[in-house]
Amino acid sequence: MGTLGVDWADGGRAAALLLAAAVTGFFAIAFEREAKRSWDPTARGKRWLTVLTVTLGLFGWLAMASAAIPLTSAIAGDTIIGSAQPTSPGLVDAGIPTSTANPKPAVPDPMQQLKPGDCVEVPMEAATDPDGSPTWKPGSPAPADCNTVDANYRVLQNSPDPCTGPLYKLETTRKDHAGKQLYHLCLAFDWRVGFCYDTAHMDEPAKVDCDTPGDHIVKATAVFENSTDGSACPRDGQGAVWVVWDKRQMTVCFRGSDKPGT
Repeated sequence: MGTLGVDWADGGRAAALLLAAAVTGFFAIAFEREAKRSWDPTARGKRWLTVLTVTLGLFGWLAMASAAIPLTSAIAGDTIIGSAQPTSPGLVDAGIPTSTANPKPAVPDPMQQLKPGDCVEVPMEAATDPDGSPTWKPGSPAPADCNTVDANYRVLQNSPDPCTGPLYKLETTRKDHAGKQLYHLCLAFDWRVGFCYDTAHMDEPAKVDCDTPGDHIVKATAVFENSTDGSACPRDGQGAVWVVWDKRQMTVCFRGSDKPGT
C-alpha cells in the first residue's frame, strides 16, 4: 500500500498566519464599526489593521497550499516505500494457449497388426438361420496366442482385397469414423497338430484341453491343405480317422476313435 505525506511545518505556519489574520480581522472590524459610530479619526486611522488582516490571510492560505502539495501529489500517483509507482503497462492479448509438447500418436488397433499365421479368438454363439436351420453367430474377434485353446481361428489375409482361396471361413472388417478401412481379415478355423478338439458340432468344433472327458474329444495328428486324401494320415494301434472338407480342400487326421487322452 502507498503512503500519503503532508509538510507539517508549512501546515503549522499556515495555521498561525490564518489565526493571526482572524485576530487582526476581528479588531479591524471592531475599529471600523467604532469609526462609523463616533467619527473618531483615530479609529479610522487604524484601518491598517484591515490591510494587515488581508496580508496575513493571503500568506496563510499560500502556506496552507504549500503544505498540501505533497498530499495532492500522493493522490495523483501513489508511492511505494518513497518511490513513485510506475504507470501500469498496457494489457496484451495472450491469445489461445498452445502446448509445446509433441502430441501422442494414436494407439493402433492391435487387430491392424495381425499378419497371416497369427491367431484370434472369435466367440461363437449358437443361433438359427431365417429358415430355422441351426447356425453360429460370431462375436467380436480379438488377438490370441496360437498355443492357447482360446485361439480358434487363424489369419489367412489382412488387406483391403477380397478374401480368396477355399480355406477362409470368416471375414471381419473395421473402418474409422472417416470411413477409412483399418483392417480386413480373412480367417480360417485353426486346426493345429497336437491340439485336441470337441467335435460334437463338427461344423464349429472347439479347442479343448486334451484331458477333457467326452465321447467327441479328438486329437489332431496331421493337417493337409489342398488335399482331400486321408490315406496319408498317421496310424497307430488304436486306428486312425480323418475328416475331409471338399469345399475347403483340406483333410484333418485324428487319433484313433475318440477319447484321445486315454
